[in-house]
Amino acid sequence: MFFHESSDNTAKDDSAKYNERSFSTLMRALRLSQGYFSFVLVNCNSLALRQQIVDRLEATCPQKPRQLFLPASATTLYTTIATEIDGEQPPALMILGLESVEPIDRLLTSTNLVCSEFSKKFAFPVVFWVTDELLRKIIRTAPDLYNRMTTIRFISQPSTVNRQQSTVKFRFPNQN
Repeated sequence: MFFHESSDNTAKDDSAKYNERSFSTLMRALRLSQGYFSFVLVNCNSLALRQQIVDRLEATCPQKPRQLFLPASATTLYTTIATEIDGEQPPALMILGLESVEPIDRLLTSTNLVCSEFSKKFAFPVVFWVTDELLRKIIRTAPDLYNRMTTIRFISQPSTVNRQQSTVKFRFPNQN
């Protein structure tokens, strides 16, 4: 039992160190992209961890990134961003809610087709927050867009994931 707990703590320490490096990389990407356009893809499967990172960015980043929560009905990212910023050039724009967009294939396809236009109109980094599932969809549906992105990954603590999975197993014991 003691050995299991020790390895659990090591996994937590490893994921915390990894995430700290990822946070530093994200901060550096935002700092170096000031006044320039770039796509930054942040891969994070935990909504709670995502919120912690966004809150920390708000608290520590000298240039406060602006947040854009996409509506579920969004079909084009370029137009949605242009409408939201209305000629303004924020230090950075974080795109949140991509996983809830219903016509996601349409949005990704249209974004892929106009990804070269972003740098002509926007002089700030656009940060996409995505899950593993959405990342796979971007790679498959919008390869040109993906190839232009800097990718940064944050990992959830494995023990949390394992506990959630075992809770689900015991909560529904009669289901196969």
